[in-house]
Amino acid sequence: MTGRRLRSRDITAIDLNSEYLGVPRRILMENAGAEVARAVAENVDDLGSKRVVVLAGSGNNGGDALVAARHLASLAKEVHVLLISRTGEPRTEEARDAWEAVRRMAFTVRCHVLTGDEVPTELRELISSADVIIDGVFGTGIRGDIGRPYSEVFALVNSSRATVFAVDVPSGVNPDTGEYSKRVRADFTVCLHAAKPFVDLVDAGRVLVRPIGAPPEAELIAGPGDAEVALSGLRRDVTVRMTYDGSELALGARLLLERLVADLRVVGGEGFSVDAEGGAQFSTVRGRGVLLITSGAHRDPGEALSSVRARSESAGCPVWALGGFDPFASKDHLKANWLEPEHVTEPTRGAMVALAALLSASVELHYAVGASIYLTRRVLRETANPPSDVGAYLNALCDRIESSSRQNR
Repeated sequence: MTGRRLRSRDITAIDLNSEYLGVPRRILMENAGAEVARAVAENVDDLGSKRVVVLAGSGNNGGDALVAARHLASLAKEVHVLLISRTGEPRTEEARDAWEAVRRMAFTVRCHVLTGDEVPTELRELISSADVIIDGVFGTGIRGDIGRPYSEVFALVNSSRATVFAVDVPSGVNPDTGEYSKRVRADFTVCLHAAKPFVDLVDAGRVLVRPIGAPPEAELIAGPGDAEVALSGLRRDVTVRMTYDGSELALGARLLLERLVADLRVVGGEGFSVDAEGGAQFSTVRGRGVLLITSGAHRDPGEALSSVRARSESAGCPVWALGGFDPFASKDHLKANWLEPEHVTEPTRGAMVALAALLSASVELHYAVGASIYLTRRVLRETANPPSDVGAYLNALCDRIESSSRQNR
């Protein structure tokens, strides 16, 4: 199958950055469910005579399936929804709203709930009698072994005569590695936004890729999605090396790293550079990893990104233009921020570079840079710009990093 592949972390970043851009996950869920329903309508003959059984887990994958059930209610002969949840309701606010909507559809949708390990006879018969099954049990977050009641539900689906549509990924399959212990065998898999790596590793039936309205800018903006991904693996137990040239840029980097890491090794030398063990090197000297330059005056982020991309292609390395929108370009990725206050002092820019260097030891370069752009500029919004006290700004930044890291553990 041609086209790009997006991993679980990429989808997480896109979802959060879409929300940051004004497109909440509720809208993405609505679009996703509508696309799943459309895929069913386009690929099932005589849908008006068919019984559709929608299997919904407690997460947002289940929420997508619940929305699909609502759309299919006017198209199929019967629509049944089986919510599989220990608590009897979905976990997320968006999915709970979707569940409440179908529960209120007293004439066109019949709702059932499974909370225990045993699948009652009537639910076994319901699954076995389906003409179409929508699998929205597990999404891109599934990891580990599959226990009951899920293993029994999967077996019932796989032994049924139904045409099975999986939402985003067949339940039980790790979307990034294709690994599974038990899984749903799908006739169709509706991949949302883009295909996932598993499509090259597992038979997922016919794979249909459908857009769900995430803005293309969600992959360009340095936003909370980048921070979510980058901070989930933050390591402070690494050695960080810095070439200190006495500049204000280097000073800001040094002051932040003294607060964040235990092993900071500083030497004097030409130009400023910083790198964490296992990560990328960031330097004002060409030929040492990510090249740091001063951003020109650009009217908009598109112009800034085009300029830094051209510079990166010319230099043959990643380039980060500090100032303005803080645009960054590597071979495959672009990042900038146009929603938060820009850095107007060298020490805060230096702190931004230092944070990116530290994060790059545990996550891909573009996420490390995106997270550092967003976090350092966001703290400017929450404190003052320019900071009246650089030390107070750095302390606030460290507090934000610590609190966000705890939430991601």
